[in-house]
Amino acid sequence: MSIFDRKARRKSFRESASSGPLVFLLFSSPRASISFMSVFNSEAFYVKQAFRLSCAVALFLLLAGASLSTQAQTTPDPFITQITSSAKDSFAQDMSGDGRFVVIESTGDISTEKTSSRNNADGNREIFLFDYAQRRIFQITNTTSARVDTTKPALSTSSDTDFSNVKVEVSNNHPVISNNGRWIAFSSNAVLTTASQGTFDGDANSAALAADGNQEIYIYFIPATTSVNLSNGADAPGQDLTLGEFTQITNTPASRLPVAGTTSSAPFVAFDNRDPSVSDSAAIVSFVSTRDLVTGGNADFNPEIFIFKRNVASPLTGVVTQLTNTTGLFTFNENPSLSGSGAAIAFISNANITVGGSGNNSDANAEVYLGSINTTTGAGAVTRQVTNTKAPSSGIGINFMPPGRRLSRDGNFIALESLADLSGDSSIKNQTTIFVYNVSSNAFTQIGPRADNTSQFRFPTFTDYNSSLQPATVVFSSGLNFTSTGALPTTATDGLNPSGATQIFAAPLGTSSPTFTRLTNNPGTPGPAIQPFPSNTQQRMAFSITATELGGLNADGFSEAFYLLSRQGTDAASATLSFFTGASERPIVTASPTPPAVSTLAPGMLTIVRSATALAPSSQIASSASESAHRPSLPVELNGVSVSVNGAAAGLFFVSTGQINFVIPPGLAPTTGTVTYPVVINNNGTTIRSTLQLSIAQPDIFTQTTAFGSNRGLILNVTIPGSAVGSPEPFTVTTTYVDSTGKTVTAPTILRIFLTGVRRITDPSQVKVTIGTTDIVGTATASTSPIAISPTDTPGTDQIDVTLPASLAGAGDVPVIVTITASGTSFTSRDSTTAPKIRIQ
Repeated sequence: MSIFDRKARRKSFRESASSGPLVFLLFSSPRASISFMSVFNSEAFYVKQAFRLSCAVALFLLLAGASLSTQAQTTPDPFITQITSSAKDSFAQDMSGDGRFVVIESTGDISTEKTSSRNNADGNREIFLFDYAQRRIFQITNTTSARVDTTKPALSTSSDTDFSNVKVEVSNNHPVISNNGRWIAFSSNAVLTTASQGTFDGDANSAALAADGNQEIYIYFIPATTSVNLSNGADAPGQDLTLGEFTQITNTPASRLPVAGTTSSAPFVAFDNRDPSVSDSAAIVSFVSTRDLVTGGNADFNPEIFIFKRNVASPLTGVVTQLTNTTGLFTFNENPSLSGSGAAIAFISNANITVGGSGNNSDANAEVYLGSINTTTGAGAVTRQVTNTKAPSSGIGINFMPPGRRLSRDGNFIALESLADLSGDSSIKNQTTIFVYNVSSNAFTQIGPRADNTSQFRFPTFTDYNSSLQPATVVFSSGLNFTSTGALPTTATDGLNPSGATQIFAAPLGTSSPTFTRLTNNPGTPGPAIQPFPSNTQQRMAFSITATELGGLNADGFSEAFYLLSRQGTDAASATLSFFTGASERPIVTASPTPPAVSTLAPGMLTIVRSATALAPSSQIASSASESAHRPSLPVELNGVSVSVNGAAAGLFFVSTGQINFVIPPGLAPTTGTVTYPVVINNNGTTIRSTLQLSIAQPDIFTQTTAFGSNRGLILNVTIPGSAVGSPEPFTVTTTYVDSTGKTVTAPTILRIFLTGVRRITDPSQVKVTIGTTDIVGTATASTSPIAISPTDTPGTDQIDVTLPASLAGAGDVPVIVTITASGTSFTSRDSTTAPKIRIQ
């Protein structure tokens, strides 16, 4: 298997495929696990990759002072934040029970803590840990592949299909995190130690990798953190989460030695140990292995289920036991899922496993099994065959239980998908649907109808746990247009998802007539599958999606990881919101605005909203704001308050009873005509709703009070190269300074204008700056343009650098106006009567 087949990694299973049952090929050799394909786990044909796809100071104080989707709002309301952002794929893989941590597998350089020696510029598949409380992403593994030519990058910079410089691929895969947020289990073919802090040099270990290179199971012990209230939004105490402990659980010879990449084929390494699952505290870890880990227990090298039982936490010690022991040329046991205590396990297998003295799977169909584990010794046994189905012909998969948390924490419910009518006569249908199996009552319940002519994996799982670890809700994804009763409507507009985009849904367990709730409001037409990873409540979950803009700027279409906050609320009566631009507080008026009022805001723009209805219980300011040092750059919860625009969570600078300062999500597309975006403010359970329109730009210059008076533009002289800060007014049209060689230089003055509302503008030819009556117009050639435009590291704040012409000498107090022209429409900051001023001597 290789990480490098981008096309394979970006494909997905959709509920827009042609009709007919799901057909999977089985082929040899089962002895080499990486070449073995089951109905769920194909390393050779990258089915696992498809699962991953379903499954990327002064000014601060001033700031504190896609396609359109307008489906009807439901409660709870979604507040979606894009966690990762890179020109590589990132996949959320699991979430801790409290919703604080999300473990991510990525080939992107996505860490907020990257250094020259710890980064992912080489595009290896690494394990990352997102801490929602710190709003930081930590790179847990730091590995490199072995190269043929160590003077060149492992991956070609000019071709996506040239792997000829990869001698042995090193990768870190399928991380899962314990419910208590202390342990990560994953597989890797690097040698990872606590002393090296997870750093591994493939070139330095090239010979050893070539002689083995097998994937092994690792466990990472996350440093202890201070418990925080996530809805408060205050930064958690800073803590380096890369300083934990690594322990290698397996150490086995590869079933097949690594194969180097070529100009037309990806490299290969064996995945003989893979797909771990952990109990709530990771005291019990299950995984799949084709190796003979318990001497003599797997002499035929089938994929079997193994158990690691922890004895001591630090340094980690424990014992490995074998749960299954099956035979047969194409036999597999895959995708184990543990209960919270680790005493119960569910998995899928096509083996004829003996349960109660006999086997009941002679046709070698993929069936779901249940087992028990002695949490004191780690010994286990298969106790029940959950499904018993018969395929209409060879090679057709009937039951599906992909990797993930398919067993509830109390061990009483199993979520799976099937073509069979499991709750009825077991007949085989053309399309799949979800079933929940109740262990105690030995009964199946169907969750939602089947599609008429399409199939898509829905990845069902459980959440809303009580103190007895019993779930109240099943969560899943689908592109179907369910009604609130879980049926399919005759008229599309009567459903919760008329567009057919893949959404995340929730339905209660244990009711004869469940109420379906749509938790996301993803735009577009039928698209890639989504695998939800919920916390202990449906309020917090993570997921990944590709080729979809959810407000966080994902223009390149790579898979990115997202954080979904779902908030219940009661609508406030007769609440009215008033919006203002964030720099100079221009009012937003929807109908026929008269200057200085305007009718729209812009993506990425600092915005102020005010209301007579309480917007927050009290005042609170964000403790940090940075595009590079934090993900997200601002908290999306502050003092129990959240704001969304079209379902995308807005970053919050400041909340108070009467005012909120927030940033419009930068990836939202401009509205057209009379179309508006819904705005939702949730103040600790009270919901206030409104709408607004967006333009591609709405320039608004920051102002300050200086010795020259009020309404002075926040503008600095930045002519001197390498100067850490600029100098304030008064300005001259030329600036004299001593350069780095000691030479005295006189150069045209460059002024930096700080403003908001132009985050999506990158072409200087779209920018005009008017100083007094002099227009300075940018050109498309950056090297000669008198204007440059760029974002700052502060969210909601941009900067325009303008070179002063000699004609402005002695201009005195003059207004500054910024005009953006895009697609034939001009957007202008305040006009000359109210524009901020500067003094030019």
